[in-house]
Formats: sequence, C-alpha cells, structure tokens
Amino acid sequence: MEIVLDLLVEIQRFDDEVQSTAAKLSQIPQEIAKLERHITERDENFKTSEHKAQDLKKTYKLKEFEITDTEEKIGKLNTQTFAVKTNEEYRALLNEIEFLRKHNRETEDEMIRILEEEEKIIGTIDQSRAETSEYVTRTQARIAELRKEIESLQEQQNAAKSNLENSYAKLPGDVRELYDRIAKVRERAVCLITDNTCTGCYANLTHQFLNELKKRNKVLLCDNCGRILVFVDSEE
Repeated sequence: MEIVLDLLVEIQRFDDEVQSTAAKLSQIPQEIAKLERHITERDENFKTSEHKAQDLKKTYKLKEFEITDTEEKIGKLNTQTFAVKTNEEYRALLNEIEFLRKHNRETEDEMIRILEEEEKIIGTIDQSRAETSEYVTRTQARIAELRKEIESLQEQQNAAKSNLENSYAKLPGDVRELYDRIAKVRERAVCLITDNTCTGCYANLTHQFLNELKKRNKVLLCDNCGRILVFVDSEE
C-alpha cells in the first residue's frame, strides 16, 4: 500500500505541474500581445510627431506663397494709384493696400509661431527616435524571451503529462476510480499532512486519525473535504 500512496503523491505532484504550466502558458500570450501593442503605440506616437513637423513645414510654405501673392497685389495697387483721377479712388486704393499689408504682417507673425512650434517638435524627434528605438529593441528581446519560455513550458508540461499518465496507469483499479471521482469535484484530489492539518481544507485531524495515516497501510480520506490524505515524513 505504501507504493500506492507514493504513487498518489507523485500523481498529484505531476498534475499540479501540468496545471501550473497551463496557467503560465495562458498568461504569456497576453503579455506578448500587450508588449506588441506598446511597441505599436510608441511607433505611432513617433510617426505622429514626424507627420506634425511635416505638416507645419507645408503650412509654412503655403504662408510664404500667400505673402508673395499678397505682395504682388500690393504692387499692382501701388501702380494703380498713379492712374486714379479722384481723391476718393486714391483713398480706397490706399485702404486696400493697408489692409493687405496688415494681412501680411499677421501672416508673418503666424509664420514665426509655426517655425517655433516646428523647431520645438524637431528638437524632440531625435530624442524620441532614440528612445523609441531603444524601447522597441528592449521589448522585442523580452518578447523573444517569452516565446522561448512558452517552448520551455510546453516541454515541461508534456513531460509532466507523460509522467502523470505513467504513474496513473500503475494505480490499482479501485484506487484509480476513487482518485477520478474526487478529482472531478476537487481541484486537488491528494493532499499531504502539515502540522496535523489537511492541506486541502485546513481541517484539524484527530490524533487517532493521524496515527492511522502514519501507518500508511490503506487509503484514507479527509472527513471534512473527502480528499485522499497521505502522511509523508517531513524529511522526505
């Protein structure tokens, strides 16, 4: 019977390993997806800054063309002032010329603001490029590590499953049925004893029951949770 009890402990240990690796394997893809999402966000933020700098440069060029066009209009109006015949026409031309000049001054002020904003963005782009590149490199390395960890965990899980099946096959039929029945309703079917306590439900065991467990001559169940209890020497 001691062999059967040791098999039960072994089976539970392998089953725990299968479950723990499964839990880790379910979490790692989520972590990888999160890291990949962060890479995309960093790259998009950097590209947004680049596009904004390019848009500002285009806007500045358009303002330059606008000023040039307005200056040409002012030149034509100045020429027309020599041909007017009345003071009223002359004043109208001067007012229009002044309006256009004011517009150009406002446009120039706006161009200065555009240049300042562009310089500010360009000043951060180089730093952002370096930081983004470093972050992407570091994060991709972490993703590679996680993918290797998946492979390692899958190998570990497969080995645990194989060991579990081998040990399970060695159980006597009646003990196997008992184990299966408990495993269907309990997360762990086999529990060791720690400090006179069932490690499944933490119920205290009587001295008489504990002495029976120590004999290791039959399969005993916890009176409280129904799990298989096995006494193992603390040194083991």
